[in-house]
Amino acid sequence: MINKNYIKPKLSTFLFVTFISNLTIYLVQFYYFKESAEYFLCTKLINYDISIFSRQLNLIYPESCDLKVYAEGITNFLYFYNIEEYVYLDRPLFIFYIFFFYTILNFIFSALSFSSLTIIKGSFFLGQLILTGLVCILLFRILNIYKLVIGKEFYILPVLVSLSPMFKWHIFESTSMTFTFLIFLIGIYICLDEVNLNLNTYFLASGLLFLIHRSSLLILVLFFVYKLYKKEFNKKIFYNLIFFFTPIFLYYISIFLFSNYSDHQAQGYRQFIWIIDYLQGKETMTNEYFCQSPQLAINCYLKDLINLFYYLAIPSIFSFSYIALKFKKFSKEVKNLVFTAILFTAIINFFWLFIGWYPPIRFSYYGYGNLIIFLLIYIYFSMEVSSARALFLVAYFFYFITLNHWNNPEIIIYTSLIRMAILFFVSSLLMEFTSSRQKYISSD
Repeated sequence: MINKNYIKPKLSTFLFVTFISNLTIYLVQFYYFKESAEYFLCTKLINYDISIFSRQLNLIYPESCDLKVYAEGITNFLYFYNIEEYVYLDRPLFIFYIFFFYTILNFIFSALSFSSLTIIKGSFFLGQLILTGLVCILLFRILNIYKLVIGKEFYILPVLVSLSPMFKWHIFESTSMTFTFLIFLIGIYICLDEVNLNLNTYFLASGLLFLIHRSSLLILVLFFVYKLYKKEFNKKIFYNLIFFFTPIFLYYISIFLFSNYSDHQAQGYRQFIWIIDYLQGKETMTNEYFCQSPQLAINCYLKDLINLFYYLAIPSIFSFSYIALKFKKFSKEVKNLVFTAILFTAIINFFWLFIGWYPPIRFSYYGYGNLIIFLLIYIYFSMEVSSARALFLVAYFFYFITLNHWNNPEIIIYTSLIRMAILFFVSSLLMEFTSSRQKYISSD
């Protein structure tokens, strides 16, 4: 149950902290450490020379290979169904989400001679800032169930989220993958606090999220599995299905009626449907990132998961060590939180096993990567020793601020700051448990 005695955060304050955090990350990542700032695949860093109040500025900003495709949908949104062979017809709400900000920014800045592409990039950034704020509010609500947030310390949340690899690298990009963390949190939140929630509203929101990122279907899967495990499954759950599938059904009926719809991911990449091709004896793709046979899919995805663990090895070891050492002291409710997060991770990673197309650490991150970031944030707020928290924050900052993009062929470059982060993570763990033990002995 939400602890109403705590100060409730304001979205506006979250957004302000998020903006400052990302401005800092932008300057550090693309200017101070610009030699190591590289996306490797799809996205390139572009230098822009702009003039503001007669002052010449050189700006570095990433540009995704998907940007122009997204831009076509955003600038022609009022004729969305008429765009021929548009590959993102399955993400209408994401296009509308950015179109909303584009309309506002275009009205404000059109007189300043900013190009349409520049305004679109600003729209994506603004959209990602709002998403980060919503993620932080949801994190606050989950943490507040366990009365872990006191005073105004929750305003560190935007910093922790913004430094995570998914947001640090992609908040400046045209991508919907950042929504996977929101999906991860909604799934957990619905399971943990359903008695205080209007489930119909949350399942409707999850259905709408499907029109942004289709993996939101896994929220429904988690809830069903969770209820079966808890032996609380009842017929009312099927009523929630109506709210989840209604917006999806209405949208897909409309595009089949008013456009020449084809699923680009399925038709072009044979994502998931390669299994049907394989069972029917048809030829499947097995080149580059395509691994479309059962054995190849397992091998490719397992390799990807191992690479992800290597990429996040230090925070992973820290998180699991903390949980193992504290597990006996965890309440039944906290153990349920950890169980639910791990269960959802397993469901997500099992789902993406079958996609058949495995670019470096992406789909595996949607489960395991989001789990580690979630556990790190939980750990920070659950620490009982203030000095341990301070050491943790230094470790977290040092590790993630210079962490390279996961597309790097070497997976991870151990910079001097990352090596220092190891020391601070270990120190934080020692400080937390030695101080807690001395406190326990003194109380005896």
